[in-house]
Amino acid sequence: MDIDSIEVPSEQELPLFPLHVVLFPGGILPLHIFEERYQLMIQLCLEHESPFGVVLIKEGTESGDPAEPHHVGTAVQILEVDRLDGGRMNLMTSGQYRFEILEIQHNLPYLVGRVRVPNVPDIDVNEDIEPIASETRELYKDYEALLKQLFLEWEPPKLFPEDPRQLAYQIGVRLHISLEEKQHLLETFPLNQLLAEEAALLKRENRRLKTRVIAKNN
Repeated sequence: MDIDSIEVPSEQELPLFPLHVVLFPGGILPLHIFEERYQLMIQLCLEHESPFGVVLIKEGTESGDPAEPHHVGTAVQILEVDRLDGGRMNLMTSGQYRFEILEIQHNLPYLVGRVRVPNVPDIDVNEDIEPIASETRELYKDYEALLKQLFLEWEPPKLFPEDPRQLAYQIGVRLHISLEEKQHLLETFPLNQLLAEEAALLKRENRRLKTRVIAKNN
């Protein structure tokens, strides 16, 4: 599914799944569902063919008492379900769109957020955004090539998106940086600013990787 073609209400309620993960639209996330509260949540999502939200944990843990999440997450679609004994499930999910949490409700066994999809003008995919998109794309190609030089098993993507938004999201998925830095990117709007932030990170990471390549070849 084209992540740019998804139509969602500007405000909605989403079940929330706090994890030690930052997911971007277009990213694939496998999940093992074993807690009863999340079995209930996923069952309801399946019955209503509705998404849920993946959010990075700010404080707390993935299991036990509800964790405090960061205020920006990604709604996910359930692609595949493998049902196991005891109500457990293995899921394959796909990131769809970013959202901001306006309010969290605690009246169910799992968290539910009243969320909105930010309506931020992106200088949308026009020539004004192409210079930063082009620079970021080239830096990203260098990044993938450097990783391939360091790790023979590394597989660069077959395609480097021409669409600036899809490019930005793919970079968010592929960058090997801290969860805090990934969360900062996820929270960055509009699109030209997100690409600029990614370009700065790629310049830093490429310098670091080049040093490692030189050391490896000496």
